[in-house]
Amino acid sequence: MNTTKQFLLSILIFLSTSTIIAQGNNNTAIRLEDYGVVMNSTKTDNTEALQKALDYAAEQSATIYIGPGYISYAHTINIKAGVTIVGSGRGTNSNTTPYNGTIFWYTGIGAAVAITGANVSLSNMIVYNKTAMASDGIVLQSNNNLVESCTLSNVLIYGFVNGTALHFDAKNHSGITYCSFYDVRIRHAKIGIGITPDSTSFINSNSFYHGVISGGGFDYCLQVDGGNNNIFYGTVIEPYTSTYGHIQINKGQIIGDHIRIEAIKLPKTLPVIHLCKNTADCQITGMYSGGLITNEGKNNTIDLTH
Repeated sequence: MNTTKQFLLSILIFLSTSTIIAQGNNNTAIRLEDYGVVMNSTKTDNTEALQKALDYAAEQSATIYIGPGYISYAHTINIKAGVTIVGSGRGTNSNTTPYNGTIFWYTGIGAAVAITGANVSLSNMIVYNKTAMASDGIVLQSNNNLVESCTLSNVLIYGFVNGTALHFDAKNHSGITYCSFYDVRIRHAKIGIGITPDSTSFINSNSFYHGVISGGGFDYCLQVDGGNNNIFYGTVIEPYTSTYGHIQINKGQIIGDHIRIEAIKLPKTLPVIHLCKNTADCQITGMYSGGLITNEGKNNTIDLTH
């Protein structure tokens, strides 16, 4: 057997025999079960155990590998700088049996996942709001610090119909920047993506590659209250309708390149896209199903084919 085949076989054996493992820079492995994490149990609140493991991973700049199944927990987990979490995928049929993806099964009312440090990476997983009462799915949260160079890849954020699925929240002289999002899928939410810097903070130069926002329950699919040079490449926004319109840019700038917007059941009195007077230099290109577009800002360009 050649070296490449031996390596691949070793990886397969590792993944099949390790339910939940964290690998640190010191090459020591830990099992999250050692912290009390219980997979596939609706009766166990894993918040405390999961947080202890995440804190250890932050100390070690560890990568946590999670096998198939769900982890039920009831309070926000905080992912600090330097942590990487790799799941086993989004499963055959997300959030239903067989649970052969990795599911963060959240039953609380706050944010399911808070990323509060730089260089955090999440991939191949589902963040699921089991009770539909959470305020946020994944929130990148900076408070008098800088959250930068974080990545999400192949992540499904599902069922946050009482809040924001993917939230950027910067306050108290802070910033969120240089983060990248690859094939992030948002299904059923009150707000799909929300960008909300306060007057002392910035949210700039974050990039979204492909990604889909769909399902029901939306007030807005994308709501922006500030920031600039946040770029959406090939993003698909296709709930049939929303309460107030699909894209609402209250302040700042976005760039949408080759995006696709579907709104076939949106009332004709509501804007598919609304660029308010405090927007400037937005650029949106791609395709849409038709509907009202309002542009009250400065130097904004909208070029969508019907």
